[in-house]
Amino acid sequence: MTDREVSPSSTQVEEIPQYRVYKIRWIQLLIYILATFTNAISGMTFAPIESQTSKFFSVTTTQVNTLAIVFLFLYPIGTIISIWLSRKLSMRMIMIIGSLLNLGSFIRLLALINPIYGYIPLIIGQIFPALAAPFFLNSTALFAARWFAPSQRDIATAIGSMANPIGLAIGSLLPSLIINDNPTWQDFFLLLIIESGLTLLATLLLLIIFKSDPPTPPSSSEEHHQTINLKEDLVNLVLNRQYMILLIGFSLGLALFNSITTLLFQLIQPSGYTSEDAGIFGAMVILAGLFSAFLIGIIMDKTHAYRLILKILLIGACGSGVFFILILRPNQYYSLAVSIGLMGFFLLPLLPVSFECAVECTYPIRPEWSTGFLMCLGNILGGIFIFILGDLIKLEPTYKSGQIFIPSSIFMLCFFIISASILFIYRGPYLRLEAERNAVKNPVTHVNI
Repeated sequence: MTDREVSPSSTQVEEIPQYRVYKIRWIQLLIYILATFTNAISGMTFAPIESQTSKFFSVTTTQVNTLAIVFLFLYPIGTIISIWLSRKLSMRMIMIIGSLLNLGSFIRLLALINPIYGYIPLIIGQIFPALAAPFFLNSTALFAARWFAPSQRDIATAIGSMANPIGLAIGSLLPSLIINDNPTWQDFFLLLIIESGLTLLATLLLLIIFKSDPPTPPSSSEEHHQTINLKEDLVNLVLNRQYMILLIGFSLGLALFNSITTLLFQLIQPSGYTSEDAGIFGAMVILAGLFSAFLIGIIMDKTHAYRLILKILLIGACGSGVFFILILRPNQYYSLAVSIGLMGFFLLPLLPVSFECAVECTYPIRPEWSTGFLMCLGNILGGIFIFILGDLIKLEPTYKSGQIFIPSSIFMLCFFIISASILFIYRGPYLRLEAERNAVKNPVTHVNI
């Protein structure tokens, strides 16, 4: 559509609301993705190289897992801080604060001075990015609403929500490529400086380019930004039955996904697969999920059939999860890769779909509240699931021929079914879409600038 200006007088005479979207929105989205991506990398640095990290820094497996789990348990604290700051500060300032916290990853380099006593710098260097994570993740739906018209809002949410999984994938693959079975000081330095350097680049770009809002709103729902009332909003969320169904089902699913991706190497190791295999499998989850999320984002933009899409994805997620459990045995590399790819294809798009469902059924509550609450509970449960699943894996440390339903596989299977069953009864309304339809009785024009 061609660029054009519309004078206020002509708009008033014709009474045709005209909302504009700006080409710079795609640059803003790219910077948001880069900032979120670099944050996610830090969370997965040590999980795929658990044995090498334990050996080099003289720490236990539990201590290595804690370097990733800290991201989950600190998520609620980061969410409270970010939402409290959002009452007074712009989205740009929230993102800047998050990016500065991200730079705490440089502290991890101090661990290389004396690796035997290096665990304290490692955990401190993880704490700052962990606190920063909600500053980015809870803003996905808000960012999409601020910059994109309703006809592109869902695809923007889908693309933005994939920034974290992409970071997790690269965070799983990169360490496996750099760190060998007998790691050296130089190996860990290269890994940590690459990750920290990317974080610094993202911070600089955000400081220079990122903006909170376009000059004019892209839709009627963004003409006036909703305020945050912590107590009132929290009460309204808790009393919203459909939101609570979404919250419980989504949180259990996110917790299971986080535990599987974090402990992927420990899950497949008894069957004879390596840390390099785990890195490749982790990347496959994300690549398949990226393709699916992009496709689902387009479908959501065209149909806004969030509930139907949610149920279709749930059926596929359960099926792929069962396939993964059944095929997890030695000498099944390609079949296992397919099962993991299918899990990514069906599981990852549930993130943007659930975000949109949360915003729709709780409107006019601010998106960072409704989506942030989902992520909070999901991450808390994820940390708990990681400890539980890790202990269950230790009960069967070696593969036994013909044995499929071991404690860890039973745990995963149960929560695949429980999460999907809860989400299947979700019947949330489309309050934001309805408000936007009622806001204008005449056709609305969107203009690209």
